Amino acid sequence: MTISQQPSFELTVEHGPDAAVVRVDGELDYDTHAELVDAVTSLLTPSETAPALLRLDFTGLRHIDSSGLAALLLIRRRTDGKGVRLRLENRPALLDRVLEMTGTLDHLVAPAQDAQDIGGQGRPGTG
Repeated sequence: MTISQQPSFELTVEHGPDAAVVRVDGELDYDTHAELVDAVTSLLTPSETAPALLRLDFTGLRHIDSSGLAALLLIRRRTDGKGVRLRLENRPALLDRVLEMTGTLDHLVAPAQDAQDIGGQGRPGTG
């Protein structure tokens, strides 16, 4: 008998004076997307303590579905609304594939020049 268990999902949040990093490990999907949105929302509220830069680190991302993509789009909307720069760092190929197939890559990924300005990390071309 096989007992189905939820895949592991973990967020690690580091908040500094100018930037916050949220590391995503596991599967960003229907069951977990709200956890990421809630973590980011708490970093952005109240506005006076919001970081100037929010870095989402996807080194440990193993899967993303449409709910995970919707979460990223919502996070983009919220960071834009607060004047916070959003960086998607260390994107695995599976994330880039989803972003490219859905036409959201340019919307979610900051220009390459921004990466040089803040010492961005990630694969070349990860914006």
